[in-house]
Amino acid sequence: MALNNTAIDEVLEILGEIRDELKELRLLYRELVDRLIPVGERRAIEEEDEVVSGEDLLRVLREVNQD
Repeated sequence: MALNNTAIDEVLEILGEIRDELKELRLLYRELVDRLIPVGERRAIEEEDEVVSGEDLLRVLREVNQD
């Protein structure tokens, strides 16, 4: 089944509308998140977590136990 130019134009128009609606939904979601999550907590969620090595963890535990 071949699509004619009219059908292709309709599909492209629908895809453009879907794209616009997705942009709007993304903006609404971002606004909702901004209102619900305080800035500090949002930064903590977005930042990469640092992973501590086992050696560093043991060193700190030894230092705490020595006090």
